[in-house]
Amino acid sequence: MESATSSSVGAVVRVVARRARYGAEPLVVLLVLAVLRHFGLAGHAPFWVFVVLLVAGSVLQQPEIQRRLAGGADGGRLWFRVGLRIALNTTLIYAIGWGAVLAVAHLHLLSWFVRQAGSRAWRPVAVCSATAIAIGEVAVAAGLFNYLPQPEVHGVAALVTVGTVTTSYVLGEAVRQREEAEAALRRSEELFRAVVQDGSDIITLTDADGRIVYVSPTAERITGHPPDALLGDGLWAHIHPDDQPGAVEFNARIHRHPEIEHAMEMRIRHADGLWHWHEFVVRNLIAHQGVRAIVGHHRDINDRRAAQDRIAYAATHDALTGLLNSTSLLLALDQTLADGASGGYPVGVLFLDLDGFKQVNDVRGHAAGDRVLQTISAVVRGACRERDAVGRMGGDEFAVVLNGVAHTEQAASIAGAIIDGIDAAQPTDPGVPRVGCSIGIALAEPGTSDASSLLRQADAAMYTSKRQGRNGYAVYAMTATAP
Repeated sequence: MESATSSSVGAVVRVVARRARYGAEPLVVLLVLAVLRHFGLAGHAPFWVFVVLLVAGSVLQQPEIQRRLAGGADGGRLWFRVGLRIALNTTLIYAIGWGAVLAVAHLHLLSWFVRQAGSRAWRPVAVCSATAIAIGEVAVAAGLFNYLPQPEVHGVAALVTVGTVTTSYVLGEAVRQREEAEAALRRSEELFRAVVQDGSDIITLTDADGRIVYVSPTAERITGHPPDALLGDGLWAHIHPDDQPGAVEFNARIHRHPEIEHAMEMRIRHADGLWHWHEFVVRNLIAHQGVRAIVGHHRDINDRRAAQDRIAYAATHDALTGLLNSTSLLLALDQTLADGASGGYPVGVLFLDLDGFKQVNDVRGHAAGDRVLQTISAVVRGACRERDAVGRMGGDEFAVVLNGVAHTEQAASIAGAIIDGIDAAQPTDPGVPRVGCSIGIALAEPGTSDASSLLRQADAAMYTSKRQGRNGYAVYAMTATAP
């Protein structure tokens, strides 16, 4: 019970204190008027008139009353609220008897409304103030008591009006410029937030010592790592080991050439443990007075890289078997011959043609024929070495570029393994067609042949082998043998 009573008393005290805070000025004015009235300097109106006007002013200053008068909208019904306060204020100052002189109090109302409604408050205050002073001077001319003599009082009123209006304009313009500057700053902050915090790029700032001092919040959305975890050397710890030497060189290039923008693609470990390709675009702005940092933008381009890899793969590989296509195999042979010439080792080519493949298509259909080609492609790839290049030349023809062979017997051994593997992969069901393989072998000593010539030689050797029967191989310019 006592706790509830204490709480109620506290609430009442807070309400009274709040009312006093927003209504203290009129009460101070009332005290001053009481002193002036004692010395006969506050007009002849009954004192209760001053009390009523000041209490009304105190009530009007309360935030709740202003919200109601504004219709619940911020800055609403501004002309009405300004006019009401100016009318009340003007009535008081003319009742005091100093009329136009005390009309400078309208500037106090100007500052009050500017705080409430901003720069647009100056026009209502200027217009209402000038109108109220004019009405007051008419009342003085009609006989309202005034301490100042006529017609001098009207000159004072004119000067006070000009001063009030011009001061209202100057203050209003100053506040308007401040509002525009604040609005521009807010737009800039919103733009910064949209670009830096909500954009598709991670933005980093790196100091002259190479330590990352800022990482934008987008880092967590893109990499899964919180920005704080990437500060200092944190980001470097997530670079793929194979890309770190390139990253070191990239960083050195940024410092050597601060006048240009630098770009690089490298892999970053995502929080889920997977490696994602990122594109880094970096500019060295350490010398820039307003930046003093290396500014980096990087984004996840994993999908783009995957699409590029798929396109590149499709352009260089056979769609059915996954082996190199004929164009890519010729390029690989060119490169292998060039490497062999510089390295001093011989290069070999195996040219393969399937025996009896047409019967598979005729009896079992093209879908079955495609499956046979895929099976044979896997056999050929498995029988060759990692460094060899295997390709499908078209139809049922394949070729292998042997990247370095010690002698003819080594090439023949690989050819025999291919033939045995193909034979073992054939179905044994009665009535199911089986395919064989004829292989031509051609070898070139370092610098003695070009790709087209070596391939023609292997092709000629293949026909030599085919004339000898299926499942055989022949070396160019030599008689075919059976394995």
